[in-house]
Amino acid sequence: MTQNKKEICEEINNLLGEHAEFWSISDIQINYLKETITLKLESVNEQEILKTFIKFKQVMSLYMHQDAEVETYRLNNYKETDPFLLSEISYHPNGLGKINVESLEDELTEIESISSSTNFYFQINNKDYFFVEANSFSITRVSSSSTDEKVFIDLISDEKIITNPY
Repeated sequence: MTQNKKEICEEINNLLGEHAEFWSISDIQINYLKETITLKLESVNEQEILKTFIKFKQVMSLYMHQDAEVETYRLNNYKETDPFLLSEISYHPNGLGKINVESLEDELTEIESISSSTNFYFQINNKDYFFVEANSFSITRVSSSSTDEKVFIDLISDEKIITNPY
């Protein structure tokens, strides 16, 4: 890993650790048309409500997995007003893992060429796992006295190559 890539990784993971991990999730938006995933997080520090907005941009893949609580039943039974906790979040510049599609039907073997190397990972309520492959990422911190945004681009490849590969 190059020094610049290592520094970016440390900066992103430090920001996530300080301003996102173990915060309450008040909203999650997945926008297919804009290729974005947005998390709105809230926390309280000395009677001040702090907000963090995390936006994954140029999302190329998303994989979600829900751990089974009882045998094979995995669907959540949450109400919209139930609390959600961002129990873990991290960035992995060289990829966290590779997700491959395996066909269970002989007629659909062409889908086995689909794969993804995810570079972001987050977990909700110590149970639901999200693996994201995103080329751009931003984190915006909002308090009563200030707003601060940090944007990271070209995390996988130059945007021009990804948006127009031919």
